[in-house]
Amino acid sequence: MKDFQKLLRQSVVQHQRLHARLNAIEKRLPILDLESTVQAADDMDALFTAIQLTDQQILAVMDAEIAAEHSDLIEERLELGKTLQQQYQMILPKLKTRLAGYKAELFKIKHGLQTMGGYTHGAAAAGTIIDTSN
Repeated sequence: MKDFQKLLRQSVVQHQRLHARLNAIEKRLPILDLESTVQAADDMDALFTAIQLTDQQILAVMDAEIAAEHSDLIEERLELGKTLQQQYQMILPKLKTRLAGYKAELFKIKHGLQTMGGYTHGAAAAGTIIDTSN
């Protein structure tokens, strides 16, 4: 019973951390560079994974009686989950747009480097062998 309550509290804290992380990302989104954007996405992924593991543990020990005894924590967790879902739906398109922009920039850079690699200087390089056979 104590373990279940501990797991629920852990889940609530994880959801709160994810909510705070999404808020921070949303505020900084216009100024995030590629490295920060990728790091933010990785951080969110790690938090989602931790939440999933905690949820699996909760479901493994939860029954109707335990759920009734801890309905306040379960309700808080559900509300946080709904808030996160709405927040995630709002921020995900912005992140995808940002990442698509980065991909386009990288493509232009790579294409430009390939194009520049095909150019050669028209003049002969200094120090070539002189042909005197003519």
